[in-house]
Amino acid sequence: ITKKQKKFIRKWLNDFAKDQGHGFLAREEINALATLVKGHPRPVEEYINRKLMNFAINPSSGGLAMTGSQMPSARTEIPSQSRYSLTEANSHLPQETLRLVDKYVRGYQRQRTRNDGRRTVNNGPYKCTYACGYRTKRAFDWRRHEETHEPQELWLCHFCNAKGEQNPFLVNRKDKFLKHAKDVHKQYEPETVLDMSKVDFHANFDPKCPMCPELSSSWDERCKHILQHYDDDDNSSRSRRLGRGGRVMRARRVRRNSSIMG
Repeated sequence: ITKKQKKFIRKWLNDFAKDQGHGFLAREEINALATLVKGHPRPVEEYINRKLMNFAINPSSGGLAMTGSQMPSARTEIPSQSRYSLTEANSHLPQETLRLVDKYVRGYQRQRTRNDGRRTVNNGPYKCTYACGYRTKRAFDWRRHEETHEPQELWLCHFCNAKGEQNPFLVNRKDKFLKHAKDVHKQYEPETVLDMSKVDFHANFDPKCPMCPELSSSWDERCKHILQHYDDDDNSSRSRRLGRGGRVMRARRVRRNSSIMG
């Protein structure tokens, strides 16, 4: 299902399906919708079921039946970023752990200037969605950078914290924590220290795509969706460059042949 097809499906469901007054989409309606978007019925059905509506298969009609009594809107209801409170979402943590986590995350969420000295190379198709100016050529680096603005996983060193250190080692990157475990707690297996130190952290994320109306239900889904935008844009740019190059080469061949004939 392409972005254009998804947009059409959402509009169709908003404009037509909810006005029909019944709680299901018949099989012929699904087939007709697939024909309209020039797609196969199965991915259309799966997209509606997964993303847009709380449908279940209705064996009697052979279509999609709603589990609720009312036709929902075409978008899944996802809590907005403004409703998130770190202290409320993580109230299950010990008070001191919560204080450390709150301080750490707030430090990462602060607005950064574009010339803060953190980035020496900024080029590539993958751009920071938090407007700090970071760019990279690798999708892995892009996702890791995104999590410097909105940490999704945290490790608070079990042994440093147990010793009552004022600033126990706390980090949102697994590789950095493993290095800490190897360097400081050499008598233990790094992976064991990692498992003991994982914080049961309920992270925040903005479900809204910065490039289209799509909403994501998880951080992983958000990153995959945005990366698809960047990959599509990069492929389009590459095709345009190749197209221009082909036209230039053809023009050169024509001029060369003309000069030979002349």
